[in-house]
Amino acid sequence: MSFLKRHLPVLRTFTIILALLFTVGGALAAFERDADAIRLDSSGWRWAPATSWDESPPMNGWRPYTAPVEVAQKMYWLRVPLPAGQWKDPALFILHAGDNRAFASGIIIYEDMPARKGVRVNSGFYWHMFRLPLQLPDHVDLLMRNGELSTQNPSIELGEKASFVNRSLHKDLDNIILGGLLIFSCLVSIGFYVSHREKLYLYFALLAFAGGYASFVGNQLIKFLWSSPWISFLQETSMPWATFAVVGALEQVFPGINGRALKTLRRIVLWFSVLATAGAFVSVYFYTFWTSYLYLPIFLSMFVISYWTIWKAYRTRRDLESIWVMAGFTSLVAIAFVHVIRYWLPPNLYEWWPGLRDYLVSLPEDLIYLGLFAFVICLIRIIIYRYTAMNRQLTELNRSLEQLVASRIEEIRASNSELEIANERLAASQKESAEAMAESMMLEERHRITGAIHDTVGHTLSAAIIQLEAARRLLPLDRPQAEEKLEASQNLARQGLEDIRHSVRLLRDDLGHFDLPGAIGALIRDAEQRSGCRVDCRIGPLPLTLSALQKRVLFQALQEGLALGLKHGSSKRFEFELEAESGAIRFLLIGDGKTLPEHELGLGLKAVTERVSRLGGELRLQSSSGGAVLFLSMPA
Repeated sequence: MSFLKRHLPVLRTFTIILALLFTVGGALAAFERDADAIRLDSSGWRWAPATSWDESPPMNGWRPYTAPVEVAQKMYWLRVPLPAGQWKDPALFILHAGDNRAFASGIIIYEDMPARKGVRVNSGFYWHMFRLPLQLPDHVDLLMRNGELSTQNPSIELGEKASFVNRSLHKDLDNIILGGLLIFSCLVSIGFYVSHREKLYLYFALLAFAGGYASFVGNQLIKFLWSSPWISFLQETSMPWATFAVVGALEQVFPGINGRALKTLRRIVLWFSVLATAGAFVSVYFYTFWTSYLYLPIFLSMFVISYWTIWKAYRTRRDLESIWVMAGFTSLVAIAFVHVIRYWLPPNLYEWWPGLRDYLVSLPEDLIYLGLFAFVICLIRIIIYRYTAMNRQLTELNRSLEQLVASRIEEIRASNSELEIANERLAASQKESAEAMAESMMLEERHRITGAIHDTVGHTLSAAIIQLEAARRLLPLDRPQAEEKLEASQNLARQGLEDIRHSVRLLRDDLGHFDLPGAIGALIRDAEQRSGCRVDCRIGPLPLTLSALQKRVLFQALQEGLALGLKHGSSKRFEFELEAESGAIRFLLIGDGKTLPEHELGLGLKAVTERVSRLGGELRLQSSSGGAVLFLSMPA
């Protein structure tokens, strides 16, 4: 009772699988239908040696058919008596024969000789069926060869052709259905392997394909669909390949348990399967010996190692995978063991149990396919379990990722809030700095203007006073020259008055409403009138975000550039461009005069250079083939 309690899950699963096998097997057995045919008794047969496939039935030399082993590997004649009866569509059904040519009343009525054409034939599955004349002859003569290694008696039945077809349909339709299900499982598993790249799916696909192929070709119905003997001849390779797939699947399901033994066994079974498949195309003797006798110790080794591995996994894990593999593999191995004893043991080994062979023959021939299908169902259950577990892990991972993303979003939002506060503080600080800089520049500009008034107006007034003093002295002595001095004094007074008005106008300008294009135009007109030079001006669209400080710096740069070019560069013609380009203000003034060294630029232009640098721009004075170039660039 303690053992049953400990192993209740695996026993319950094993019982379910066995119940399923018995239920399906019983349903399929009930569906089968025997043919309304007469099995001809071989005691009335006669045989005779044959020397050529082109000869006719012999007239004499017929011997009683009592030693089938003697003639099994030879070409021979077989005379089969036919019982009288009423038949609508009489036909002979011959099993366990490779090549066959049938004669009725000395006339050929059927011929099918694949082995003569070099095609391998498994006489255990290959059969012949041909119509007989409605007026049945008393016998038919068959020129035949059972097979290169066949030791079985030909099985010959007489009946209606439709009855034979109906029997094959009922008897083997279950194999076709099982084969279709296994092949479908193979295709599904290949799809899983392509998407997941897990070897378990590949081994499962091979196992399902081996079982499906063996189920398809290991029946009589397949010849109605495909008459090539090759497909049934290769049926014996399915068991080694299925064994290889089982070992590989166990290695993947239970990694780390008997890993070295399973790996060695897998390699041995792989080489055995490859050599068995290649031997089918090379030598019938090698192929039969390889698959009939050498496979048995490999199967027993697989049984011992695999069951040992499954038992260890079951004892240590007791999870769903080990339970289903234990139950499914036990069912498969038990049925496969019965199959091996039934088909691969030499006949003399049955002498110790005379009734064993009769009991094994009475079992359904497709029992091995049902056992394999049950094991495939167990593997499908494991795959579904793994797939469900993987989906569950992915769901948990997605939930964790969602929580992590949500927490990161909250952190980012908090960081953004802090950055916004810092940006507001920085903007306020920058505004204060800009206002302080603007105020500083205004004071500096006023100092510069007052200095310019002192220098220019003071100089002009001093010159006017000197001219007036000279005129006063010359008035009694030389009146015309005194009048010239008075006129010069008058001109100097007017120029001083204009300089005073210009300086006052600059002081009155409101930096917040400074019209840069208008101021530049007035500056250019004033320079052209006073010096007689020519300035070609082109001003493009300027950004609205341009600050008053930037406008003042651009104006001062042009003012100092024109003054420098006129006073020291001897320029008579200028080209001026001002435009916005790629987020920056581009300023270009080209004069046709000479370029001055850097130490002669003057304090005004040097001050403008420093202001441009503080605003993030640059100001350069360089020479070109056309004259002097003043270049300025700053962020817009």
